[in-house]
Amino acid sequence: MIPKIKNRLIMFVKEPKLGFVKTRLAKQTSDEFALALYENFIKDLMQTVEGFDCALYVHPNKNAFSFDATFLQKGDDLGAKMSNAFKEEFAKGYEKIVLIGSDTPHLSTDLLNKSFESLSTHEMVLGPSLDGGYYLIGFTKKGFNETVFENITWSSEVVLEQTLQTVNKKALYLLMYMNDIDTKEDLDQFYVSYKNQWKNSHTIQFLKAKDYGKV
Repeated sequence: MIPKIKNRLIMFVKEPKLGFVKTRLAKQTSDEFALALYENFIKDLMQTVEGFDCALYVHPNKNAFSFDATFLQKGDDLGAKMSNAFKEEFAKGYEKIVLIGSDTPHLSTDLLNKSFESLSTHEMVLGPSLDGGYYLIGFTKKGFNETVFENITWSSEVVLEQTLQTVNKKALYLLMYMNDIDTKEDLDQFYVSYKNQWKNSHTIQFLKAKDYGKV
């Protein structure tokens, strides 16, 4: 009998509290709006990841979420936190791990499935974002490379460029580009693109209730 490959999805989230999440967008709107928006991002993503073996890695308080597999992000910067999360999960016996953030509520189940499928033929998968970063990163256990997370200028437009300089391009699968939602301009673009085609989205329903785009 062929053993089943063990897949693990990791989602990085922040504790949803006022003044702590979506801070760039909050400066353009309000702390209250940004918090409510982020909470709806999480609701959408939790529905998307329902069919996966998923772990939440939370900063800074893991008790902020009532979820079976909830862990604390550990490390001095984002790179160390992601690297440590991969190490923890690979140590549990998982063979393919994909990590996502919480800034892309429009991330689809199909795209997540594609990312795991790509790890059958590649050692690494990356979902590039339009702002110069990435919304998804994944590895096989044998292909895990922690140097990908070192000497990166996090929260800048050169994250993807610096990351690509550290990897073997032949072992990398690149997914489609997507837009992280960090600013009001990002949110405007997201709303125009999804308001009519993703009617079951908590985020879209929240924005429609706020008459977003009309004020």
